[in-house]
Amino acid sequence: MHPIFFSLSLIFSAPLAPLDVGPGLAPPPAGPGFHFIDVGQGSSLLLVGSEGHAVLVDAGPPAGSEPILAALAAHELAVVDLWIFSHFDNDHIGGFVRALAGPDNLAGTDDDLDLRERWDRGLDGAPDTPAARAYASATSSRRAVVPGDRWDAPGLSIRVIEAGSAPERAAENERGLALCIDVEGLRLLAPGDLPFVQVEAAARACGAVDVLWASHHGSRGGISQAVLAAAAPALVVISAGGDNSYCHPHPETLSLLQHHAVWSTDLAGASPHGPCPGLAAAWGPEHQVALADLWLPAGGAG
Repeated sequence: MHPIFFSLSLIFSAPLAPLDVGPGLAPPPAGPGFHFIDVGQGSSLLLVGSEGHAVLVDAGPPAGSEPILAALAAHELAVVDLWIFSHFDNDHIGGFVRALAGPDNLAGTDDDLDLRERWDRGLDGAPDTPAARAYASATSSRRAVVPGDRWDAPGLSIRVIEAGSAPERAAENERGLALCIDVEGLRLLAPGDLPFVQVEAAARACGAVDVLWASHHGSRGGISQAVLAAAAPALVVISAGGDNSYCHPHPETLSLLQHHAVWSTDLAGASPHGPCPGLAAAWGPEHQVALADLWLPAGGAG
């Protein structure tokens, strides 16, 4: 199956058209931008700089490796300059080790992914799960980062920002990184799965953004009016899996975003007779589902 892309104009009311991507088919739009990868119930984002530098944020669940590799191939990217992991839950790191092995799924062969650098919050207190153990044992260069650290390439800037202190005995979601990302003049806030109190702090640290990547797949615990007031996003993107059992994005989140432009990669189910009946009633006039990857061009690209 070829990945599908929706190209989002900077004028969000512009018509959208699906674009099949694969051998012999049209490539995705060239140039810098944000590529939200549909990894199912999880998160992954590819950032492309103006001179072709590539940064990934998170790796989705184990099955996310294939759409990640497909996204890199679609942009003809042979090198990942930096891969950042917000935290160590399976739906954010599960696809990492498999993606490192490349398309043949065999580590140590010629098609292994060329990864230059890896960032995370540090392994202290990481969950004892198969995905976390596999992540920790990977041999690629790894650095624990803190608020104030940054990475820059032409047309691309990433800052680790302050999101408040996690409480004692914090859950893994609360220990994650928050990122403020600029690609050719477009700014995005990426708060991982942080709860809304910490997202509020991150939004204040990042300032007004063009895009808010909704925390925790659109759960009701990841957003608030204070987040929206501080971030003032023109667009909210939600990464969620089809028919997921968490009812993501949550109806309360969609109600809060009733008057915002929202794109979701997928959703739990819109049937009023299904397990998440509130989704249908909460769906707003500017809310759309892609059922696909999303490409947001920056700097006049696309």
